Amino acid sequence: MKEKVLILGAGYAGSVVANKLAREFRKKIAKDELEITILDKSDTSINQGGFTFLPFGLYTPEDIIRKRKKLISPRVNTAFGDDGEVTSVNLNNKEVAVKSGKKYIYNYLVIAMGARADADAVPGLANELNTFYTSIEGAMQVGEKLRNLEKGDIVISVASMPIPCPGAPVKFAFLLDSYLRNIRKNREQFNLTLLWPMEPIGPPEFNKLVSGLLKEKNIEVKRSFPLGKVDASKKELSSKEGETINYDLLIAVPPHKPQKLLADSGLTDEKGWIPCNKTTLQYRGPAGNHDDVYILGDNGPADILKTGIGAHYQALVVSQNLINEIYGNKIKVPYEGETGCPIITEMETPVSAGEAYIATWNYGVMPAPFKPTKMGWYMYRMYYYLHWDMSVKGLF
Repeated sequence: MKEKVLILGAGYAGSVVANKLAREFRKKIAKDELEITILDKSDTSINQGGFTFLPFGLYTPEDIIRKRKKLISPRVNTAFGDDGEVTSVNLNNKEVAVKSGKKYIYNYLVIAMGARADADAVPGLANELNTFYTSIEGAMQVGEKLRNLEKGDIVISVASMPIPCPGAPVKFAFLLDSYLRNIRKNREQFNLTLLWPMEPIGPPEFNKLVSGLLKEKNIEVKRSFPLGKVDASKKELSSKEGETINYDLLIAVPPHKPQKLLADSGLTDEKGWIPCNKTTLQYRGPAGNHDDVYILGDNGPADILKTGIGAHYQALVVSQNLINEIYGNKIKVPYEGETGCPIITEMETPVSAGEAYIATWNYGVMPAPFKPTKMGWYMYRMYYYLHWDMSVKGLF
């Protein structure tokens, strides 16, 4: 009987799994012994990591967009639009419904639907949502507002955790400082403030490095400042504890949650995320224990860091375990928490060298002391082009 692998979400993680399986099982697919299907409401892939760079003109929208048909193996069945927009997931019946009314059944299910911004979770934020986090359009608008602002208080607020790519707001703050200092040459006209919802900013060595640089660059930091509400008429925001701050331009990272349909399908836990075994990534939650269902990427548990590097390693683990399952050898490859966070501390300009580093760690090993370098800047910039032809296709 033909086995069916169904993948929900054609973003980074889902595409890697689809491509690796299609490459491994090309003979089984040709013999009609295996079917791989990937569903998504959009036929366009966007590298969201590039959003941080768009406001400063370091990439164009065209650099971070590709059609999914060009990224996913032709051996994979793809459904986009109404046939790919998932409306419900029933793990007990092994059935997924989509907007068109069609239903898909599976032997193995991979849920990699990412996270969505929920600005309405903070009173008033939706009325003042300037963010580089959620769309190309939003990131470009942030860039336009920065270019039109001559002076004042710029506040970068991270509303709450967890969020995808938690290092991006700090990276944005450093890029903004460099942009104002070396491109606009009017840094002294601005006060920059970063509002962080927790005490540490990443693991100890990461926190140590960025804390020192934030002080050196005269970027004020207020920690343990979860965003409580925003009053656009007063240009004022407050923490959940009631501390208030005024701003001329607010750049916010809104709260994030998994797709609503996953909660409506009864798959999420009390924190609103999809629970799974942190080592095998198999579903463990209110809908029961399901060894045939794998959770990866930004919609996963709150306590698994949501980064592109983490999603990459998770996709490799899930791919290999599906390969093992389909071959029948029952070997389990563990996900050991491999993740990382690229940090940029200086933008390359006519008067400054770019500096960057990609810190990596796992469940048991935190990053060692590190220093951003000029080579790190070039490698990080180069990766955004390699992403499409190597990373998404699961070639490493």
